[in-house]
Amino acid sequence: MTTRDEHGDRPGMGELERGTSQRLETRARMGTLAWSALCVLLAVWSVAWGVGAATGTANAWVYCVVGVVLLACALWARRSVIRNSPPRHL
Repeated sequence: MTTRDEHGDRPGMGELERGTSQRLETRARMGTLAWSALCVLLAVWSVAWGVGAATGTANAWVYCVVGVVLLACALWARRSVIRNSPPRHL
């Protein structure tokens, strides 16, 4: 018995060929996930260097400020991607 037999023949996502709504939605979702991952990475960067600055590591404030600025830019870009994405039809 295969997995397909266990679950029946339920339709999947559909065709992922060029111009289909599933492909456009997948592309938008991947963009949102990528920007979210970058925001998390930059937030961790900023917090780590903030802790380093609090403990007295040399030049840690510079890295912390750069991380905060990059985080703000990434959050702005992520918000723009979500706002400019095509409307979702249910």
